[in-house]
Amino acid sequence: MLLLGSLAILGGCDFLRSKPGLQAQAGVPLAVTLPANFSTGYRWVLDPPVQTAQILSESYQSGSTQVTGSPGQQTFQVVFLREGRFNLKFAYRRLWEPPSVPSAKTTNLVIQVISTNKTSSVLEQLFPPQNPPSLLPQPEEEAPRSRMPLRTTR
Repeated sequence: MLLLGSLAILGGCDFLRSKPGLQAQAGVPLAVTLPANFSTGYRWVLDPPVQTAQILSESYQSGSTQVTGSPGQQTFQVVFLREGRFNLKFAYRRLWEPPSVPSAKTTNLVIQVISTNKTSSVLEQLFPPQNPPSLLPQPEEEAPRSRMPLRTTR
C-alpha cells in the first residue's frame, strides 16, 4: 500500500522563497496546498514545468460553497523519486497568457527529501508484483536447446 505523506503549505507569495525545514520521504506522495481563486482565471503551475518532482494529482477546493468567486485552495500531490534537496517553484498565472506576461505571484519551496529505507521502488508500490507469478514459461526459464555437435576438420 502506498503511504500518503502530507504537508500543507498555506501562503504562496514571495515570502516563502526559501523556507527551511520542509521534509518529505523519497517515493512517498507529499501534499502541497496553496491559496488560489480559480474564478479569476489564475492557477498555480510548476515553473519551469519539468522538475525533479512528479505531480500525481492536482485539485481545487473552493473556500465557501455559498459565495461565488470566493478564494479556495489548490492542492498538488507530488512525489520525489530520490533523496536530496530540491526546489519546487510555482507561479500563479493565467494559462492562456503568453510566458512573457509576468506571474501574479511566485513561490519557491525548498524540500529536503530523505530516504524511506525501503527496498521497494515507487513503481513496485503502485504496481505490486503479481501473486501468483505467471504460469507462462519465460525465456529465461526455458530449457536449453540441444545443439548439434560441431565438426572439426583436420
